[in-house]
Amino acid sequence: MTSRYILTVDVGTSSTKTSLWTEAGQQVAHASSSYSLHRPEPLWVEIDGDVWWHAVCGTIQSVLATSGVDPVSIAGVGIDGVGWTLIPVDRAGNPLHPAMIWLDRRADQETSWLKSLPEAASLRNLNANPLDAAYITPKLIWLKKNHRRIFNSTYRFLDATGFLVSRFTGAFVCDYTQAYGYHFFDIRKERWDTQAAEKIGIPAEQMPQLCRSTEIVGTITIRAAEQTGLKPGTPVIAGCLDAAAGALGSGVVKVGQTNEQGGQAGGLGISLDHVLVEPRLIFSHHVIPGQYLLQAGTVGGGSLSWFRDQLGQPEVSAGNLIGQDPFELFSKQVETSKPGANGLIFLPYMAGERTPLWSSVPRGVFFGLTYNITRADMVRAIMEVCAFAVYDNLQIAEQHGVRVDEYLGSGGAVQSAVWCQIKADIYGKPFIVAKLADGSEGGHGLGLFALTAYGIGLHKDISACVSDLLSSRRVFVPSMKNHALYQELFEVYRSVSRKLMDDFVRLDSIMRNDLK
Repeated sequence: MTSRYILTVDVGTSSTKTSLWTEAGQQVAHASSSYSLHRPEPLWVEIDGDVWWHAVCGTIQSVLATSGVDPVSIAGVGIDGVGWTLIPVDRAGNPLHPAMIWLDRRADQETSWLKSLPEAASLRNLNANPLDAAYITPKLIWLKKNHRRIFNSTYRFLDATGFLVSRFTGAFVCDYTQAYGYHFFDIRKERWDTQAAEKIGIPAEQMPQLCRSTEIVGTITIRAAEQTGLKPGTPVIAGCLDAAAGALGSGVVKVGQTNEQGGQAGGLGISLDHVLVEPRLIFSHHVIPGQYLLQAGTVGGGSLSWFRDQLGQPEVSAGNLIGQDPFELFSKQVETSKPGANGLIFLPYMAGERTPLWSSVPRGVFFGLTYNITRADMVRAIMEVCAFAVYDNLQIAEQHGVRVDEYLGSGGAVQSAVWCQIKADIYGKPFIVAKLADGSEGGHGLGLFALTAYGIGLHKDISACVSDLLSSRRVFVPSMKNHALYQELFEVYRSVSRKLMDDFVRLDSIMRNDLK
């Protein structure tokens, strides 16, 4: 019998990662392509949608060439993308404006207008999410206000996953896990609420069709086949939010299980079986029917990349000489710094903060600097605060009766054992990195594999598919002594972050006026 394969495409904040899998779940080829984000204004963060598509085409061509697999043998394609991204397109699927991604906070004024509406509370309750500039809704209003011609000529307003699906198939869809970016999405009834859309001035007819992540929404077009090397007619599923794919791929298949994500964006996702409205947190569909994800999202992970780019030239140079990633060298340094980073605490708000602060004005801060502080302490402080930021949100979840017994780690941060141990010590719970049989981590690719395999009929159970493949688990057991120390330091972190909010506002106002 002819072997069958599945292709997965994970479009993240800083890179696209494409993998080719056997139908049994063995990865046979992988390729990645990095890109830079464009920041034309202090709060603007965007990327040309064609940059994404170029990365997708290049990585697909690479895995096909590396593996030697005949495209005819590929049974299906699955895609995930970053959340809270707005891409207006014409009837041919061409972008009419750069994609405004989740980091983009240009729509602060539009957010304030939304919050002033008499219907503000009902909008928050409708899709179980706060009104914030990071979401798609304010960006839509910003586009209408500042680029009316583009807004009016848009055929469909798409998210990142939907845009790529349209490039592959010509279909315009939005899966349930991405729809929570719109505050006129009824998360309980899984439909666009036309009255809510009309209230905020968004024509419902310009919205894509809603569907489940596993639904086959089209096949590879002739044009897409020419650009990627895939076979025309290959089935493509609707795909999903990258965080949902990551949660599934880390092993979150049952209610109560929790994924902790570590990368450019950090956070957690707790599987629930009911809608929970908590404006300080994030709420979305999980990819498994009947399950939702109570989420927290922080921007802390990008701080380590900033440190590498601005202060990490020694590690970058050494890494180039010995063939090691600078982050591996950072991890080795951190082992020389004791828990608590010699009394140094870092605030990771390099681009404002999402949950639970929901503000564009906070800035990054090193608190507690002395002459005794080393580079290792600074890196450790950054690693520790990424866990503090997540732990801050967990306290809120627990107010609603949500309990976490263990954390299933995913993202680039799980490659650092010292970082995983820091997280276990701060959370006071086991931190687990589930691995495939070959020793590689699961994550987005595995989650997408399971979704696609289920969607095209190769596997009958999404949950069982993931659980069977994650055959080994590396468990980082918390040190309760370190946990006790971190409990005290966490209170300092939270206190400092809140006390500085007024000063952050003042500083932001000064700088805004200076730029005028």
